[in-house]
Order: sequence, then structure tokens, then C-alpha cells
Amino acid sequence: MAARGVLDAAQVAAATRFRALWESIGGKGAGAINYGKEHVDGGKARDPITEREVNAGKELARCRALLGARMYGLVSAVCDEGFALTEIFTGKRERLTAADCLRMSLDDLAELWRLATRR
Repeated sequence: MAARGVLDAAQVAAATRFRALWESIGGKGAGAINYGKEHVDGGKARDPITEREVNAGKELARCRALLGARMYGLVSAVCDEGFALTEIFTGKRERLTAADCLRMSLDDLAELWRLATRR
């Protein structure tokens, strides 16, 4: 949608920030295993969850509280998982309504993060 000029700069910035938060809590999936790496005993154990992941989770909880479950799911599917609206919705009217809802949700997130003022 950003490539076609449907989203403004604040909406794109909000979508990018939302995706970065989602990826920081591990939303990008499992990492690859390096089978060529030599295993060494006695190494320092990794923290099970970092402070950055906790803060990202709290920020995403704020987003969910602001948007509600349905709009949060739409923003998550499009911005995080990379689905196109044509993959989620079959009818033209549904897609147009979803595009409007997505733009409104991104406006709300931009306002939450002070990326832009309301029009």
C-alpha cells in the first residue's frame, strides 16, 4: 500500500515501528541452526528473555489496548506477517473497508507514538 501511495509518511513510520516491535519479541520465527559450529561446554547461559523483548511486549500490549482485538489482528497480519489484503479478504467491498480500517489504525498508532498529529 505504501508503494502505491495509499499510505502517508506517518502511517508508514507507524507500520515500520509496529513491525520492529513484533520482530524484537521473536515474531520473525526461529533462527537457523548452525550445524558447523563447534559446541563448547561451560559457556555463559543466555537470558531467557531480554529487557528489550519485555519492553516490546509491553508496547504491543498498549497497541492492542488502543486498537482492540480485531484491528490489532488486521495490523498484525498486514504489517508483521506480510499478508496482502487480497489474501485475507475475497470481496472488493471487504478489501476497501479493511484498507480504510488499516489506515485509521495506523493513524491511531502514529498518534500514540507522536509520529504525526491528527488531521
